[in-house]
Order: sequence, then structure tokens, then C-alpha cells
Amino acid sequence: MSARDLEAFGSCDWGWNSPGVHLWWLCLPDGRLHIVREYKFQGQTAEQVGKQIHDTTKQLGLEKLRYIACDPAMWQKTGAGRGESIAETLMRLKLPVRKSDNDRFLGWMRVHELLRTHPDCEGPWLTVDPGCRYLIRTLPAMVQDKNDPDDLDSSKDDHAVDALRYGAMSRPRPTVFVEKKELVPNSLPWLRQQHERAQRGSGVLA
Repeated sequence: MSARDLEAFGSCDWGWNSPGVHLWWLCLPDGRLHIVREYKFQGQTAEQVGKQIHDTTKQLGLEKLRYIACDPAMWQKTGAGRGESIAETLMRLKLPVRKSDNDRFLGWMRVHELLRTHPDCEGPWLTVDPGCRYLIRTLPAMVQDKNDPDDLDSSKDDHAVDALRYGAMSRPRPTVFVEKKELVPNSLPWLRQQHERAQRGSGVLA
């Protein structure tokens, strides 16, 4: 089973002066999740980031991203590219962005749950590729907020973990493999399939 066979989605925490992070997630059939790649950027326009997301998605052999769970601040009008919001620019580039649920308490609870052991295997619900060095380095360094023990101290380097939280809150679904059934020759579905193939071969649209 390769990455091409699995459903994938992204999550993104935006940054300009501070770093921004995009994560690529794979949805395994047993409900586990795997973060296969990270992209850390800084001082990049929305156009540049969007192009990199497209390029990396192709490099990973993924047909498409189901969606990208994004920092809600990306919908603010900041003048980032042709007077559009950052999210509008990414949508113009045909990226499936959507606002993430920004509930921090529930978000960190979801992250905690993903780090627990999966009941049917030795590992956790979430695994991370060793190449995701920024996330791996900063996640263990997070500390509680002094004024709110249910939250993290946002003055720390929390950009990768915010992208992690957005993905965790996006309600990802496992990949479901649909078994293709052979059509019975000369049946109505079989004849329809042959007709559609003939039209595609001749360049005629149905």
C-alpha cells in the first residue's frame, strides 16, 4: 500500500514574520493517521506557498488533497496578493482550503487522543515521518499556559503544533477501499461501460 492508495488532507498555520507550516496527512484504513511531510515557510507570498503545496503533493504521489484545514486568520483581509485574503488566493490556485475549528481546548484534547496507543497495534493513532523535523522538535517543547492549564503557552514556537491541532480537529475519515466488481458481459451496465469507452476513444463527449 502506497501513499497514492490513501486519502490525504493538509493542515496549515499561516506565518509571514513568524514561520508558517503546512502538513500533509495520510488516512490509514484502520483509522490511524500519518504525517508524511511538512513545509515550513517564512516571508513567502500566498502564491508561492500555494505553488509549493501543489508541487509537494505531486512529489508525494498523491492525486489530490481532500481538504486543507487552515488557520481561520487566513480569511482576514490582509492585502496578501491582489487585495485578496490569503485563503482567497489559495482558493484561486484551486487548493481545497477550509476554516479549521479553532477551539484550543478541544483541539489539544484531540492531539492528546491521537498520541495515545491504538488498541489494535503497538503504536499510537498518529505517527510522524522522521523528516518532519520542525514538528518533531517543537511538539515536546510545548508547555502549559501559566494562566490556563488547559492551553499551551502561545509565546513559544507553536506554529507546527498549531497546524497539527487544525488537522486533528478536522474530523478526518479513514481511507475506504471499494472493491471493483466485474461487470457481466452483455448486461446493461456492461454495455453502458463499453459505450462510454468507445466515446472517449473517439474523442466524443457523452
